[in-house]
This record gives sequence, C-alpha cells and structure tokens, in this order.
Amino acid sequence: MNNTTPTSHSTLQGRVAIVTGASSGIGRASALELAARGARVVAAARREQELEQLVAEIRNGGGEALAVRTDITRESDIEQLVATTLAEYGALDILFNNAGTEGTFAPLLEQTAETYDQVFEPNVRGAFLAMKHAGKVMQERGSGSIINNASMGGVIGFENGALYIASKHAVLGMTKTASIEWFRRGVRVNALCPGVIDTAMTTDRIWPSAEAMREFARDSIAGRAGSPGEMANIVAFLASDDASFISGHGLLADGGYSIA
Repeated sequence: MNNTTPTSHSTLQGRVAIVTGASSGIGRASALELAARGARVVAAARREQELEQLVAEIRNGGGEALAVRTDITRESDIEQLVATTLAEYGALDILFNNAGTEGTFAPLLEQTAETYDQVFEPNVRGAFLAMKHAGKVMQERGSGSIINNASMGGVIGFENGALYIASKHAVLGMTKTASIEWFRRGVRVNALCPGVIDTAMTTDRIWPSAEAMREFARDSIAGRAGSPGEMANIVAFLASDDASFISGHGLLADGGYSIA
C-alpha cells in the first residue's frame, strides 16, 4: 500500500521569469503557467497588443506581470529587457528562451542566404543574446534556470526543413555547452524539445492547414498533436527546484515521434 501523499505542482512563488515569444503559442501558455505557480512574469515579444492582453489576463488572475516589447535579434532590446526586469522586480531567476521561427520549409536547394538569416537570426542569435545577458545576471546571483526551446528538430532531421533543423541543433549545442560552463556557478541550462504542437505558428508555416497538421499527428505514436499547455507544464518543471539536478538536457516532448 502506498501511503505517500500526492504533492501539488512545485511552487515558483516570488521568482522572476522572462518569457520571450510570449505573445502566442507555447510562450503564452508558459507565461500563464509560470504566473499560476507564483512567478512574476516579464512577457517579451514584438506584438504589443497581444502582450498587453496576456499581462491583463495574468493580473486578472491575481498574478504579477509586465509586458516589454522586444526584438530578440537586437542586442540593445535584450539588454533593455533584462534591465527593465531588474528595475521592476529586482531579480531574474528564470528565462524561457522561446521566441523563434520555423522559416520557410522547402528543399535545401531552394533555400537562400536570405531565408538562412530569417531563421538563424531569431533562433540562434536571439537565443544566444538572451542566454548571455540573462546568464550573466544569474551567475552574479549564484542561481537561475534557463530553458531554451530547441524543438525535436534539435535531435532529428526533417525533409524540407534543413535551416530550421540546423538552427535547433545549434540551440541544443549552446544549451549543453552553457550547462558545462555554468552549472557549478548555480545556473542550470536545459532545453525543451517539442514535437508537433497545435499552435497557430505550426499550422500556418509548416502544414497547409490545421487539418493537415492533425492528420500528420494522428499517424504518430501519440496519435495526436501536443498542446501548448502540456509544454508549459514542462517549462515550469525545468524552472523549478524539482529539476535541481538536471542541466544540459534536451527534454523530448514529442509524443514518441522521434523514436518511431
């Protein structure tokens, strides 16, 4: 007989979290989940109206949140994001490095230097800049958790997705390297590697329609697409003390797609 009393989700009460790409999809769901667990959330993205709606939702639910318009490819924007966070809340404990793009899915020979830049600027440069400036603050404090959104594309190949796949391999590589450099300084760095997730970005940029995406997902081991909320729960776990001995890990949340 198991007499263990189930515990509630690990609290993030009082911690300060930056979420990039927070205006929609996994970023938005993660901002809401982190706030629900007690974190004060700084929501960053380019779309100001969506950010303000998110912040209003968090505040209406009794949480604390702030919107900061941010282009993650601009280092000055990242510096301002971190500075604003510290000025408002006096700390930075969590970074969910979520912002990015799928770019254009097409055969490798049809890709161009321009589309390369469109993918690598946000996905790799943006992730690097946010890690660098948030990581510096966290190391000075001796604690922190960074979660990068690396996608299952960080560990597999995918037809017509060479640039996106390459960018996510790069993110996973930075995750592992930063973990080696920073773990003993109190900063954990991990990656979330989602599979097919039912978001507007996924259906608009990879599949021709939402139904095409769902049909693809039905053929996977899980038999369905994942939800932004399921990914948000993983982000909250990796941000929490429950994951205190996990660093440098790319957590696959793909419904078993990559093992088929």
